Amino acid sequence: MRIAIPTNDRETIFPRTGQAKLFAIYEIDSKKSIFVEFRENPHKHEEHENDKDSAHNHRDMVLALNDCDALLVKMAGKHLTNDFSAAKISLFKTQENQIQCVATSFAKNPAAHPEI
Repeated sequence: MRIAIPTNDRETIFPRTGQAKLFAIYEIDSKKSIFVEFRENPHKHEEHENDKDSAHNHRDMVLALNDCDALLVKMAGKHLTNDFSAAKISLFKTQENQIQCVATSFAKNPAAHPEI
């Protein structure tokens, strides 16, 4: 299973998924998390904050993460949730702050992270 975690600083989870600069990509295998890469977020709300249609279309972000099975977030709005659900990418909520801790915790016990 491959997961994505939004981040701005390569260390902590960024709470506003659509505005995150990067995604940390991890492979989950046998209850272990293996870092794969940092991937740029092509979707940035601030780039089109006056365009209501594109502000709520996460297609570019979904495409950038189309090889991922899940996105772990602090929170997710209804548009982001709907767009990722339509792409069959699961969203899970986490209380962890450090991205490595998020990945490790999810690998060891996915049930500790409620699905959105």
